[in-house]
Amino acid sequence: MLAEEGAAAENYEIPEQVPEHVRVSRPNLGRGTVVSVRLSAEEHGQLQRAAEEANLPISTLIRIWAIDRLRVERDGAAGTIGERLTRLEREVFKHTA
Repeated sequence: MLAEEGAAAENYEIPEQVPEHVRVSRPNLGRGTVVSVRLSAEEHGQLQRAAEEANLPISTLIRIWAIDRLRVERDGAAGTIGERLTRLEREVFKHTA
């Protein structure tokens, strides 16, 4: 199912009505490894809702979360929940700006 989501996202045509001030990029084109994750229907639904709320494709949200977790593991202490949310918001807005 995630592979289908990824393929659909890659084939998505950007509408012509994208405002001129919006920068469109696809920085993930250089990534070459696909990871398949088995989720329950409930877990997938939760991820789908979170992605919709963040206005992101589900694969982008999962990638942001995974990279954030790797950064935490690498750098040590995760910080407070507020600090982690701030970092996540910065990452989300960086990809939507």
